[in-house]
Amino acid sequence: MPTVIQVPWHWYRFYPWDYSQYHLAAKSVLGWTSEVRPLDLRKTCLVLMHLPERGLTPQTEFRPDLPDPNVLGTVEDVPRTMDLVAFRLPRLVEAARAAGLQVATIGVGESVMKSDVGRQSLKEAGKPPKDDDASIPRDLERWAKHDKDLYNLPLPPNPRGHRPIELSTLTGMPEVLKPQGNDLVAQHSWQLARLLRNRGLTHIIYCGYALDECLWFEPCGMSDMKRRGFMCSAMRGGCVAIETKESCAGEQNLEYALWKTSSAFGYVFELHELTTALRHATAE
Repeated sequence: MPTVIQVPWHWYRFYPWDYSQYHLAAKSVLGWTSEVRPLDLRKTCLVLMHLPERGLTPQTEFRPDLPDPNVLGTVEDVPRTMDLVAFRLPRLVEAARAAGLQVATIGVGESVMKSDVGRQSLKEAGKPPKDDDASIPRDLERWAKHDKDLYNLPLPPNPRGHRPIELSTLTGMPEVLKPQGNDLVAQHSWQLARLLRNRGLTHIIYCGYALDECLWFEPCGMSDMKRRGFMCSAMRGGCVAIETKESCAGEQNLEYALWKTSSAFGYVFELHELTTALRHATAE
């Protein structure tokens, strides 16, 4: 089975500038392009980040009397994330494992960390580094106010008396997306960096939610991993962004996030193109 596959790499050409248009100088740039290039599976990791259970079981069905309003009551991405988890990612992950592409799961529940796969990753990652003594204590009251301002959280309990859902007990995630075999599991950037370094992996391709927030800024996200030397790319068709009432028609925030990923962190790959290339590699 080949360890190097040929697949289109996509990036945004942010040149040339036409300053004769002054404030509109960017109108002259060449924009998106792609080229079929080799992708070394021995140096690449497919990361599944913050894939939720929500919306996939009767317990988390999105409805007016949902059991836990703090899980679904203010989350606008549910329909898109359901589509991502149920229909798009399973075939990609299945093809990745079959072709020998390393798969890692990020931001998982405690039950996964206590699984055989999780325990093995924790053991290999070792002890955490010393805390940064330049950090300041988190002002919990101020951040609680921020959550209330932006998301109206926490919401009052459901009037029907449903108990809050323990997310780690849910079983709606497709089996293929659950960590298994030689998959990696991490919650902290230092864990992921050590696990990838130990395997000689230098390029991370991210899938999950939300590209314009979690995948950029949360632990194990692109900002942290780029600082540690890793190239960080995103999967068009494998990511969801946070949309607003101004952006939701056409998923404009997702389009911006894909551009920004190409500009600041790495490249963009197309889900169907990479899936097809991985399947061809397995068939050879």
